[in-house]
Amino acid sequence: MPRSKPRPGANVDKYMLRTEELRKNQEYVSNLVKQDCITHWSESGGKQILEKKLARDSKAASEELRHLNTELKTRRRAKLKDFYLEQDVAYEKELNEMGLAMVKARV
Repeated sequence: MPRSKPRPGANVDKYMLRTEELRKNQEYVSNLVKQDCITHWSESGGKQILEKKLARDSKAASEELRHLNTELKTRRRAKLKDFYLEQDVAYEKELNEMGLAMVKARV
C-alpha cells in the first residue's frame, strides 16, 4: 500500500499544538515555583515569630525566677531571725531557771 501524503500544513499544526502544550507546562511549573517561594517565606516568618515568642517567654521566666529567688531569700532571712530570737529566749529562760543571767549588749 502506498503511503498517503500528509496534508499540507499538518507539521505546522503539530508544532503549534506542541508549543502550546509546552507553554502550559512552563506556566504550571512557574506557578509551582511561586507557591514554593511563598510557602518558604511564610514558614520562615512563622519560625521567626516563634523564636521571638520563645525568647520573650524565656526572658519573662528568668525575670520571674529572679523575683522568686529574692522573695525566697527574704522569707528565709525572716524565718531564721525569728528562729534565732526564739532560741535566745529559750536559752535565756533556761539560764534564769538555773539562777544565771545572760550578758546582753546595750544598744
